[in-house]
Amino acid sequence: MNAHTIPELRYAMSREAIIGHETAWKVSSFGVAQYLHGYDPALLAAIEEAALKLKASHAVHKHLDLTFITGADRFIPEIKELLHDKLRLERLSDMMGTKLEPYPLSIVGSTVTFMNPKDGAVEWHCDGVPVTELIPLSISNPLVGGHLEIYCDDSETGRAILESGREIPRNRVMRIDHKMNYATLGQFLGVLHRTAPIRFGERVTLVLNQRSVAKPYVDDNRMFYLAADNDHDREWVNELAEDVWTNQLPAYRRFEEERPVPVSPEAPVPGGARELW
Repeated sequence: MNAHTIPELRYAMSREAIIGHETAWKVSSFGVAQYLHGYDPALLAAIEEAALKLKASHAVHKHLDLTFITGADRFIPEIKELLHDKLRLERLSDMMGTKLEPYPLSIVGSTVTFMNPKDGAVEWHCDGVPVTELIPLSISNPLVGGHLEIYCDDSETGRAILESGREIPRNRVMRIDHKMNYATLGQFLGVLHRTAPIRFGERVTLVLNQRSVAKPYVDDNRMFYLAADNDHDREWVNELAEDVWTNQLPAYRRFEEERPVPVSPEAPVPGGARELW
């Protein structure tokens, strides 16, 4: 796989086009794209085989109607290999428009999700991690449901609709069908989305999470949200605190120091028209 070639695209949409207005809390203007990934089929098959063996002992179903192995690269070495693959990260960085690195928390860096009528899918939500790559490991044929649905409007508007007991308007939903050999990269932080309920069939997916090197503080993973799936493992609390002090805070201070000073509306515009007396 060449990191600097444009992958074959099936879908692509900018962040602002999805949300419907300009946004500041982001790592770039990239929204979502689905592309031919070129990953080693044998590697992906080994990951799925290992994940299925671990499902009974390591998968959880606590939050958002999702069954998954959290921090899957801790248990499956092949996932760690792909998560840290240099060419993969370069290629995703090129697509995202900013340099990416693996998400640092051990419980969040990667997951393997199991979706079917019994195990659920995943309800409407916004991601805590900034950047996510979804890589199908297997998709049954046929599969009824299980596609990605993205709400094309402000996420708070969508949340208010759901909280009132109403359904998201279908004319505001972008649908992306998953396909073998194609991955979906999304900046789903602040973007309301879900996996449509599966009525028949199943899908197993590898989820690899990334963040911006320059802006590691652009992150919506709050402690209560992480605890919803990881309440029996608290080592991640220390990992998060260490990352805030050593990575997020220094990067945030650099950003604040480099931010342009706001110009007063009364200040003359350089090169603009001058009043003649």
